[in-house]
Amino acid sequence: MRQVKKRALIIGSDSPDADEIKRLLEKDTKRFIVYTAESSLRALDTIYSEPPDLIIIHQSLETGEWKDLCCRIKADTVFSHLPIVLVLQPVGHDFEIDWDSIPVDDYLEQPLNPKDIRSRLSLTFARSVRVGDANPLSRLPGNHSIMKEIQARIDDERVFAVGYVDLDYFKSYNDKYGFLRGDEILKMTARLLTNAIRNLNSPEAFVGHVGGDDFVFIIPPDNVDSVCNEVIKNFDLIVGNFYDEDDRIRGYIDSTNRKGGKERFPIMTISIAVVTTEYRPIKHIGQIGAIAAEMKKRVKAMDGSCYLKDLRGSKSAR
Repeated sequence: MRQVKKRALIIGSDSPDADEIKRLLEKDTKRFIVYTAESSLRALDTIYSEPPDLIIIHQSLETGEWKDLCCRIKADTVFSHLPIVLVLQPVGHDFEIDWDSIPVDDYLEQPLNPKDIRSRLSLTFARSVRVGDANPLSRLPGNHSIMKEIQARIDDERVFAVGYVDLDYFKSYNDKYGFLRGDEILKMTARLLTNAIRNLNSPEAFVGHVGGDDFVFIIPPDNVDSVCNEVIKNFDLIVGNFYDEDDRIRGYIDSTNRKGGKERFPIMTISIAVVTTEYRPIKHIGQIGAIAAEMKKRVKAMDGSCYLKDLRGSKSAR
């Protein structure tokens, strides 16, 4: 998979340390694009016009100016996700920094070590991607990580299966019981999926949360039946506990449909559409999305909790 260059903005570029960091990053032309700003005012203009992927701020800016700049960046709803690395000026061993009051993500200490710089900046990038991509409710990896995991397997020509998980009648549940109780259903589903995948003890296994009631897992094709059956069995055993007793006994709820009318909805079920490269090659991630969309329609048309595998290309599909 082609590596995307990261844009690093160095603020306070008139110091020798800034020059050293700039030279080091510029040597790594495959990974970094480096540009600079001499002052906090110029830095803000640059951030808005050419948003970076990483900001490196020197404590040597005018007294207090660097802290104000950090706070201003993190207070901006558009740019608050940008990781900030602070380059500390030499201080005594008994000097302590109140990190609770300084909104930075990492720091570098002087004297600077080239190996340490590369490692810490790489770690900062990786951490920001993981944290920024994680679903805030389930804490599972989000869309960026899901796409990256699938594309990596396509590039390596690995055989794998992708399961697309969707909850049936989730919207009607939310409409009747409210979003807080709906969130508990989503967290329960995330736990069921992660437990089923963890039991495989496979380095190839992955679970992600697209958003809402849509989840994705990636596993070896040989494990599809066991994982899907385990998830469905446990979901059906547990989901009734999230309904009021009267609704659970009746086996349905009265809620509002998408047209605004009253309708009777069954107890929630789970549907899993599985796309596999076991029987035919997948050359592009768009192929998986197209096949998955078709499979989702078919599996959601089936009664109860169930899963459906795309078997086209296999002997059983002939």
